[in-house]
Amino acid sequence: MNRDDAEGQDIEAIPLSQEKIWLRIDHDFRDRTDKAYFFYSLNGTTWTPIGDTLQMAYDMPDFCGQRYMLFNFATQQTGGIVDFDWFNVGE
Repeated sequence: MNRDDAEGQDIEAIPLSQEKIWLRIDHDFRDRTDKAYFFYSLNGTTWTPIGDTLQMAYDMPDFCGQRYMLFNFATQQTGGIVDFDWFNVGE
């Protein structure tokens, strides 16, 4: 398992023609499965899987768990903005 992706590989890219998208991550912690599944939506109701399933690793002594982040990564020129309206963690 590659735990530190220094290569920065794109797993999947979706061309967008709109400014608003929704992102979702579902987790499976049953019986120590510890997997995360990623989805996107163009309307907030219909969800499409994207990317690979993440096999999460819980180890000591460094950190027990995973962290997620959202960010803007400019590829054509320096600058730009991204506006995340909310981030929700639920059951």
